Amino acid sequence: MGQIGHILPTVPLFLGEASREVARILYRRLSRCAGLDVQPVLSALERAHTFQPGRTLTIGNIRITPLLVDHSAFDAYMFLLESDGVRLLYTGDFRNHGPRGKALLPVLRRYVGQVDWLICEGTTLSRPQGRVLTEWELGSRARAVMQAHRHVFVLCASTNIDRIATLAHCAPRGRPVICDGYQKEILNCVEKLSGSKSGFYRFDRVIPYFAGNYKLRKWMEEAGFLSFVRVNRQFRAWMESYRGDGVLLYSMWEGYRSGPSSSHELAAFLEGFPVVSLHTSGHAQQETLRRVCRTVAPRRGILPVHGEAPEVFRTLIPEARVVCLRDGESLTL
Repeated sequence: MGQIGHILPTVPLFLGEASREVARILYRRLSRCAGLDVQPVLSALERAHTFQPGRTLTIGNIRITPLLVDHSAFDAYMFLLESDGVRLLYTGDFRNHGPRGKALLPVLRRYVGQVDWLICEGTTLSRPQGRVLTEWELGSRARAVMQAHRHVFVLCASTNIDRIATLAHCAPRGRPVICDGYQKEILNCVEKLSGSKSGFYRFDRVIPYFAGNYKLRKWMEEAGFLSFVRVNRQFRAWMESYRGDGVLLYSMWEGYRSGPSSSHELAAFLEGFPVVSLHTSGHAQQETLRRVCRTVAPRRGILPVHGEAPEVFRTLIPEARVVCLRDGESLTL
């Protein structure tokens, strides 16, 4: 997202409606940071067009149909592209173990059918395979943690709306669920756009915290709380006062804590505080990838993207042609 400010103004830009509004909130917040110029991104967002799931739009001679999918980032889409007799499905990132996951295959059967080409993500193909937690199972485990601890902090992506909704709904009744003003602004945006379609995206239980709200502070002292936090000194200082009886739910990819992608800032934030890891991926597992590939049965081939082991598709779908392109290679469809 941070690179869209470099797209030439003559190039049309399209986003889902919720994606654009959440991005606006994020970059308006970032614009307050000294030395950080996000105006090119904000300008791109202002000129961007929005689309609706299932409604086809035409750019040049290409028909594009966005299909809403389940993913850890809210408002994610697959795209069906049709032009010159060629049908291509681009999956983007997706999964089927979240709240919208059951719709995955029915949507593909109804709105897509067989295609010529499938461009498919394969993020998890290089990771150990095993049974993956559903968001509902994650919520059940989180509820047990909240029943065992009165003061529970959560570290997850501010745009992982499904995770925030799952945890907020699983908090014990009578216990406040709190966040800061920035997070609440994002949740209000999502609720405005999706709350009427599903009660899962209503966030009336989530209360923005500010020091002058003495009634909320008293409630927190009496009942305990569930609080969403971010990696910064202010949140860590507040957490420190609950070191004796507080716990932090770490609900992000473990690779951010260890390995080549680990963050020193994150490590410092977590150091010395009780941490419970509770996360599930935003990406499809092997069996889901196999079922998607066989549902759309690409006539001409599969093009793996977004993964470190694209060749695994050859054993995963032995009956299909798999084209693994290297950087800089082109393919004429």
